[in-house]
Amino acid sequence: MAMNGLMTQLGQPVWKPGSPAGWDDVAGSWAGPDAIMRRVEAAERLAQRTRDTVDARQRAAELFPDALSESTAQSIARAESPGQGVALMLVAPEFMRR
Repeated sequence: MAMNGLMTQLGQPVWKPGSPAGWDDVAGSWAGPDAIMRRVEAAERLAQRTRDTVDARQRAAELFPDALSESTAQSIARAESPGQGVALMLVAPEFMRR
């Protein structure tokens, strides 16, 4: 149920695409301000569940060994809390890349 709620929040409710072709794959559908804000809110909700047990600096380096940009690494390192670091990692361009 939690995943269903998360997908609905992200604008892609489970088993309910807008057409038989599935979800749009155009920037306007996923890169607009509303879509980005929904992803930030979802990332914050997920980060709260980690209860500050995840070191986002280490995890980002593991997940994106050759792709982690200096600006993303610096943003994560400057996070005010471990949870905020996780949220920043989840909304980083490297994490959003297909």
